[in-house]
Amino acid sequence: MLEVLICGAGPVGSFFANLMEQFGHTYRIIDSEPIEARLGQSRALLLTARTLEVMEDRDIAREILSRALLSRGIRLHSDTKQLTEVEMSGLDSTFHHMTTLPQWRIEEILHKRLSKKVERPVKLISYVQESDHVVAKLQHGDDTDNIEEVKAKFLIGADGVHSTVRKGTPGWNFDGVVINSPSVLADVTFTGDKLPDFRYFNFIDSKNGALILIPIPDNSGEKIITRMVVSLGALSETKDNEGKVSQGIKNDAPPTLEELQTLIDQRCGYFNMKAVNPQWIAKFGINERRANGFRRGRCFVMGDAAHCHSPAGGQGLNLGFQDANNLAWKISSVLKNTAENPEVLLDSYYEERYPIIDTTINGTGRMGRSVFQRTIFSSFMRSLVLPMALTIPSIHDKVGFTIQQLWITIPTSSALLAEKSASSIIEPGKYMPDSCTLNPKDIVNLPPQTIKSIFKKTDRYIALLVWNHAGDDDASAGFWNLLQTYKRFVRPIVVESKNYIGRYRVPQYARNNADGTNGFWCDTRGRLAELLGIEDNRAGIILVRPDMYVAFSESYDGQNEIPLESFERHLSSQVKSD
Repeated sequence: MLEVLICGAGPVGSFFANLMEQFGHTYRIIDSEPIEARLGQSRALLLTARTLEVMEDRDIAREILSRALLSRGIRLHSDTKQLTEVEMSGLDSTFHHMTTLPQWRIEEILHKRLSKKVERPVKLISYVQESDHVVAKLQHGDDTDNIEEVKAKFLIGADGVHSTVRKGTPGWNFDGVVINSPSVLADVTFTGDKLPDFRYFNFIDSKNGALILIPIPDNSGEKIITRMVVSLGALSETKDNEGKVSQGIKNDAPPTLEELQTLIDQRCGYFNMKAVNPQWIAKFGINERRANGFRRGRCFVMGDAAHCHSPAGGQGLNLGFQDANNLAWKISSVLKNTAENPEVLLDSYYEERYPIIDTTINGTGRMGRSVFQRTIFSSFMRSLVLPMALTIPSIHDKVGFTIQQLWITIPTSSALLAEKSASSIIEPGKYMPDSCTLNPKDIVNLPPQTIKSIFKKTDRYIALLVWNHAGDDDASAGFWNLLQTYKRFVRPIVVESKNYIGRYRVPQYARNNADGTNGFWCDTRGRLAELLGIEDNRAGIILVRPDMYVAFSESYDGQNEIPLESFERHLSSQVKSD
């Protein structure tokens, strides 16, 4: 029986398929559209720092970055001058830049990494849930007689706002708000004797309306063009509880190039710009919606099938990628029978994601309204209050921090997290940071690496013991030996920080262990311990989930034998022992 059937081969479904392949599961991925329908349509294009961190954990980021365009930040202009700017260079992330790559190119990269081809055009017609699997009916092409019945352990809906997976279960609703303001996007080349600096995203707050300009790679990948976004009318809202979803690209006839130029002339402020060589022009609609749950039995939704909102801030695609990252390891754990409580684990997908989704819907909604509303108050906020506020370093940095999604943590209410300890150690729910270079104890066979490169592509929990000017190999033996009971599901790693390293050798007790070679590391400067908040002369145990969020953390007196009771208690509540 197939383990996972994935409906939707957009970027979110394709990323989920990549994760299933990395975790060693059988899957099929289908899409109702032929590939020609998507080529050249840039659609979503911003990748945040948090998403790139997730992609790097899965060894995908570098291929994406090799095709992407990196911008320095955001500039805000009035009709007559530049008002302010937000630089990203100060962000505490490896990816401190605005990163753009057309959606179709992201899909292409993800598809090429799969050993199985996307099956298209194939659409889900219906499904029925049994106690231990889902029976799905698939139609191949336009032939209504070419129906295939597929059995899968899990069904994944990454099939957009009109999700067949979501609609296939009565009462699985997608209520929300329709924003009644037609908008236009276009991918064009700008010429003229006075252009914005396209090393930045540019927002022009003209008295005639807003004009947003985002630099992106063209379809060839060699040249830089511009995504322009304009709203065509005043904003209004309609509450919709009947599922009349109008989010996304419209089939209406798009504006002509001449009509676009008229809009540009009205809103370009002190710049002189002419749009030429359009690669794509389209109208789009905005809804703010969230499904009433992301799980029904063995069926799940993610990305636009689970939530949609204003494109302001470019958060949507990134939320979808992070949905996939949150769910994939949980489904893998259930399929591999490693979860102590499978139902709690699967339910945690919605419980952990919906607070983040709601915060994003509210935040992008406020941002979109502030950008496109033409009231005296909104103009005052954009032209005077915002520029003044951004001169304050803490506010300036928070804008970048928010846009780049570095604020995202797992809610403390999650059943998968231990309680916060009283010490300064990194809290459960925080994203695991990267470190400086660590030296391996097995220095003959391994090169120096950062902590995240050591973790890369894991499908197991990581149990990390870090000493800070304390402990040694002998003191780590109890921790190591405890984890042998969980070795199929948890990988132990020991790091000695600020210690005198007598020998670069794996301890005798771990030398014949499968995890021993890659399990002992040295950080002579103690940077990792400082990063994790482990004080001098102390030790810390950090349990890291496969999605790189911290599940447990506790600091101990490094001069005494480390008590392992609370760590083992939490561990045994999450994963099965061997």
